[in-house]
Amino acid sequence: MTFPSGQNFAHRLRYALRTKGGGLVKADSTRLYLDNRLKLLGVCACLAILAVMTFPRSHDAVAEAEVEIEPAIPPVDLTRHDLAIDDSPPVEKFRILTLKPGDSLGLLLQKNGIEPTEAYKITQAFSNSYDPRRLKAGESLHFFHDNGQLAHLGYKPSIDRTVMLSRTEDGNFISRDIMAEFKSGFMTVRSEIGDSLYLDAKRLGVPDKIIQQFANIYEYSVDFQRDIQPGDGFEMFLEVVRDRRGNVIKTGDLLFTGFSPRGKVSEYYLFYDAGGRGNFYDAEGKTARRKLRATPINGARLSSGFGSRRHPILGYRKMHSGVDFAAPTGTPVLAAGNGTVEKASRYGGYGNYIRIRHTDGYKTAYAHLSKFARGIRAGTYVTQDQVIGYVGSTGRSTGPHLHYEVHRHGKKINPRRLSQLSGEPLAKEQMSAFETRRSEIDAIRAQTPVAALKPVPAVENVD
Repeated sequence: MTFPSGQNFAHRLRYALRTKGGGLVKADSTRLYLDNRLKLLGVCACLAILAVMTFPRSHDAVAEAEVEIEPAIPPVDLTRHDLAIDDSPPVEKFRILTLKPGDSLGLLLQKNGIEPTEAYKITQAFSNSYDPRRLKAGESLHFFHDNGQLAHLGYKPSIDRTVMLSRTEDGNFISRDIMAEFKSGFMTVRSEIGDSLYLDAKRLGVPDKIIQQFANIYEYSVDFQRDIQPGDGFEMFLEVVRDRRGNVIKTGDLLFTGFSPRGKVSEYYLFYDAGGRGNFYDAEGKTARRKLRATPINGARLSSGFGSRRHPILGYRKMHSGVDFAAPTGTPVLAAGNGTVEKASRYGGYGNYIRIRHTDGYKTAYAHLSKFARGIRAGTYVTQDQVIGYVGSTGRSTGPHLHYEVHRHGKKINPRRLSQLSGEPLAKEQMSAFETRRSEIDAIRAQTPVAALKPVPAVENVD
């Protein structure tokens, strides 16, 4: 069917309906009419929606047109003061800032968007409770913001103390100390050694500080690398501080120690003498600190003992008049006790050699040193545990090690026997006070249950 050109849709539709034999029946014409009307209505609807979206409306009008729908998430209360309700970028309400090397409190504040004048005011207020110069790299401060401004600043110099700085209504700052309330008490840890003293004590919750203090008490009489065997028992009785839940959050000093390497029991009590000096004494008032150390080097391996042996260089059997400790070159060597240096020089096959004169006819000697410590020369007075030289391989030696000798009245004796020496006793006039203190500690121990702490699996590379 051909429509006359130049006519619009209505004219062409009327022409088709009047034309005979045009092949357009009434049903078909009606369907065509409806299809085109629907297309026209669709275009009008799109134009209407576009107009509605671009035409400004009041808030009330929008509210009346909206349909209330039950939200899937509970609505946020925008009246809360700690939530941003404007279009500005969100500001973190809480941040933890860590001091880096070279940082001061004022510099840290300015790095985090605080104006220099306000940073100065904050530093001045903070100093009323804590000296900012004592802040160290690696420590953290807690920042609390409100409406883009610093509202509070928190710092914990210790587990029981918090310094809190707050903004006042007039824009200034005040600081105050907040002291936590904890309960003091006691704790007993008792066990047998399975792996090592350190690992077993750590599994029972003993901190490194206490384990080190325990080792320091026995280091003069016990070689921790050679004397300790599985099954040896140990006990530590100490002061502790607990929180409200009963958890130990801080430990004090050891008050009593018990140790039984190779079945020999050694017990010591902490006692402060008339001069205020604290030390550990056995039940008879003899100090744990020996006059001479059996091992004048830390972390070394015993490579050769005292007695007859085949000399590694000369090739024949010869008396070995000391003990050898294999250790890397440069390992510090300690004075076994207080005394005066008799010799510090080269000495034949001993290489670099030091000999110290102690009391009661004792002398100690140290050979094959790589060098002497600063100030060590003949006539120098040294104290126990002072570094006097460093491990080497000078003289007649096959490798870096320390050769250690003990002389008594001119005769060389086995240094291992020094562990059997008793410590210096308390003065008689102090024994009464010591016995009273010892009884007090024993009474408290009797009332303190042994800590039932659940052991944790052993881990490698324990700090």
